[in-house]
Amino acid sequence: MASVVAQRLPPLLCLAAVVAGGNEASAQTAGSGAALFEQYCIPCHGPDGRARTPVARKLGVKDLTESRLPDAEIIHQITEGRKDTHGKDRMPAFKDKLKPAEIEAVAAFVKALRK
Repeated sequence: MASVVAQRLPPLLCLAAVVAGGNEASAQTAGSGAALFEQYCIPCHGPDGRARTPVARKLGVKDLTESRLPDAEIIHQITEGRKDTHGKDRMPAFKDKLKPAEIEAVAAFVKALRK
């Protein structure tokens, strides 16, 4: 189908079609990230990522809308979890629960929560 489209559309329109297709994939990734966030993250981070939950208050969970962590650090924290200065878990690791693509989807959703 792509070759038929390429034959009928000028090059700039083909580029636009490729970019639009990428946006659709990004939207699907964000959607799966939102569903996974809802399943695993809301108890601590809340539905809006602002950490206004009883658990968040007790644990001192940070507001994700204020986060400026780079992508690699977000992925690392989701994958490996977070520990406090005494080595006690502050956030569980999700490397055994989520596939790498799912972790990346959650990371993308977390970034979308930023102000």
